[in-house]
Amino acid sequence: MFGFGKAPPKTAREQAREAKREIAHGQRDLEREKMVLERQEKQLILDIKKAAKDGNQAGTKILAKQLVQVRAQKEKLMVMKVSLGGIGMQASAMAAQQTMVATMEKTTKTMVAANKQMDMSRIQKTLMEFEKQSELMSMGQEMMEDTLIDAFDDDEVEEDLVVDQVLAEIGLDLHTQLADAPTQSLEAMLSQLPEAPKQSPILPSAALKQ
Repeated sequence: MFGFGKAPPKTAREQAREAKREIAHGQRDLEREKMVLERQEKQLILDIKKAAKDGNQAGTKILAKQLVQVRAQKEKLMVMKVSLGGIGMQASAMAAQQTMVATMEKTTKTMVAANKQMDMSRIQKTLMEFEKQSELMSMGQEMMEDTLIDAFDDDEVEEDLVVDQVLAEIGLDLHTQLADAPTQSLEAMLSQLPEAPKQSPILPSAALKQ
């Protein structure tokens, strides 16, 4: 709490902003003084030319001395203006550093509070349970794939048995025929079977009596 009539301390950014304003104001003042000196410089040059033309050597020397002083003063103003610009940059850099430090302090406090709220044992238990369930899911998927493969294998075996049974019913042993003639087609083997004897039609009982 701040007492009555006491303003809260300014932040680094606010201080840097104020410093920039003061520096900019100072640079403008220096620029105005420089313009005044430049006008004086131009006037002195005109006066020196006039005095030299009139043959006034003493006046020419005095004016030349003043010109040297004006130019020296102008150079000092330029140096001061550049120096103020450097001070402004330093103020901005210091404000940025203070802002960064303040941000790091806040972030550190937040991280400390978050770490205190974290239950490491609970997190470890959750990770272990996740790993366990992942392994179970992987095992279940492998079992399902194996079951499907076995089912397809059983279908192929059953199909082979049905084919053998059908061929056996018509008097053809497929395995024997294939062993004897591996290049012979199934149609060719079937064509070699003897034809079944034709049965005579069954006559009605009335026809037999005749």
